[in-house]
Amino acid sequence: MPAPKTFNNVLIGQFVLTGVPVKVYVSGRFLTLTDTDDIEDALVGFGMDEHGEMIQFSYPEVEFLQVQGNKIDIATYNKGMETLHSGDEVPADKEPDPEKEEEEEKSEGPGMSDHYNPRGKNMKLKDLLKESFLGTLPSERNMIKMKWNPLAEVSSEEVAAEMDAADAMIAAAKAKFKASQAAMKDTIKTSKDKIKAAKAQMKVAEEGVEVPAGHYTFGTGDIVNDRDPSCPHFGSKGIVIELPTQGEVRYSVTNGNNGTAYRPGDILTKNEDQLEKI
Repeated sequence: MPAPKTFNNVLIGQFVLTGVPVKVYVSGRFLTLTDTDDIEDALVGFGMDEHGEMIQFSYPEVEFLQVQGNKIDIATYNKGMETLHSGDEVPADKEPDPEKEEEEEKSEGPGMSDHYNPRGKNMKLKDLLKESFLGTLPSERNMIKMKWNPLAEVSSEEVAAEMDAADAMIAAAKAKFKASQAAMKDTIKTSKDKIKAAKAQMKVAEEGVEVPAGHYTFGTGDIVNDRDPSCPHFGSKGIVIELPTQGEVRYSVTNGNNGTAYRPGDILTKNEDQLEKI
């Protein structure tokens, strides 16, 4: 069987079926193969780019494969297959067993060309690969014979780097989620204040009470100060928690000390004209 000059879906499928991470290098970038369905078609395949999009490619365009961090070009593949299928030499002093050779010949799977015969056209890629390659690839005995193992395990440094990258992605996602929550809370608060202000204006309009020019309508969350010198709570500051009735503001005191008529945590209700927004 002549050595293949370019990659095809059957060759690439050998590595995909092993379950290890496989990428194809096409047009200056890597595309990740997620499943054998990506290379089911004999003419074109699909791979996922760094943005998560599935990109179409043709098999002759594949410059090399990356299998668990290892580079495999077509020359390396052909050399590995030649070594893999070379077999053990029969000792000179031992005659070959005809019956054993006949049995091995019957059990041997079809060659690469068999994938393109009429029977093979009706078979799925997974079945073709299993029938052709997975009976012998990768066996421990043959892998030891190969000078370079395309399925070698990744180094501990590569594993650590991938774990660090994953941790960084998780941390970034959490930070983005927290920021979106804070923005959502601010939006909800602002919207509620607008709704309350609109209701107050509507009530004024219904009751026929004119709002003086420049009059400020207080809202929940505003920070206010008691500016009425005649009020026993003059100088008290706090956060508006409620607008109980038209013209009234209820707030939670945030200042005060010994000798004053108020202290932090007190709930006071005042007329709007007694207060000013800080």
